Amino acid sequence: MLETFVCVSVVVIYFLISIFTADDQSSTENEQLDKLDDGMGNVFADGEHMTRQEAEDAQARGELYDTYY
Repeated sequence: MLETFVCVSVVVIYFLISIFTADDQSSTENEQLDKLDDGMGNVFADGEHMTRQEAEDAQARGELYDTYY
């Protein structure tokens, strides 16, 4: 009984930590794209204009290199 409680507790703590660290990372990525926003919903990154969704997708795939303001 005690072993089950400990295992469940460890799994719950692991998931909570992974959720909170994932939010911090995506927040930082969004801040970078916010700084590159041209004010009309587009992003200028890597020397080209793209929509916000295209920029988020490219960043998720690791294709954006010049994303620092």
